[in-house]
Amino acid sequence: MANNSSSNRNSLISEATHLQLEMPQHSCQQPSFNILNCYNEIFSSSIATSQEMCEACFRIRFQTYCIDNGFEDPASRPDGLERDEFDSHSVHSILTHNATGDAIGTVRLVLPDQDGWRRALPIQRVASALVTDRTAPFPIMRTAEISRFSIVKSFRNYVPDRGFEARLSSDEWRKILIHLPLGLIKSCVEMSAREEMSHWAAVMEPALLRLLTRLGIHFNPLGSLVEHHGRRQPCWTDVGTMLDRVHAERPDVWNVITDGGELWPQSGNGTFENLARHRESTTKPSRQGGVDEFRPVP
Repeated sequence: MANNSSSNRNSLISEATHLQLEMPQHSCQQPSFNILNCYNEIFSSSIATSQEMCEACFRIRFQTYCIDNGFEDPASRPDGLERDEFDSHSVHSILTHNATGDAIGTVRLVLPDQDGWRRALPIQRVASALVTDRTAPFPIMRTAEISRFSIVKSFRNYVPDRGFEARLSSDEWRKILIHLPLGLIKSCVEMSAREEMSHWAAVMEPALLRLLTRLGIHFNPLGSLVEHHGRRQPCWTDVGTMLDRVHAERPDVWNVITDGGELWPQSGNGTFENLARHRESTTKPSRQGGVDEFRPVP
């Protein structure tokens, strides 16, 4: 009996060892490893749901727009918060570095209405003739504008010494930094689904547009370049169609910016209406003074 028991134990140990060897090892050093599998371990995207979180967004904007790039006069904002008239009809989000807890980026979606009243989008200031009910190639009342897309410059000098990324090689970390904007795009996807926006407009730096295109995120140009904090390209996209194309071209990127389809399920035909059933089980932020408070989707 003892010999049988020992034999059984050895058999179980051998089987367990065999199973462990067969299981996939999620190591950042594997030759087939995709660096984007690490992204959501390193960064978190959160919709601002309180005044405190909104002010954190405004502080990041102050750093990037007033200090890092000199787009706005810091003396005109002695409180260290960069705000404007579009914030009252916007939703905001924060990109956080998980290992340090530092807020390193922010983006807002400017919405076309506020409590039932129609509001202007920033793009209408720089491309007014192209963005009217008659001329716009997108439905204005279902279009939100990506705005104040910001990542603090100092984070690009950060050397990982803790957390998940401490296991990455210097080359892998460099690739993570190249993909930093994906966290902000992910926030735009989530905010669009909650706010029932089907299209995006933006006035983007050409270099950022080129980076997004390489990642499978395609925008359509709207007119020629304009002068707005430097040379910028007005552009737009149908969110559902764009995400379907990302899924086809870069499923790894799609997985990050839709949280594996949780934020915006892959539809296969790009129609916004396919989100209806998904939205029934979510909540939608109600904006009051630029701060979101969550309520059930009507």
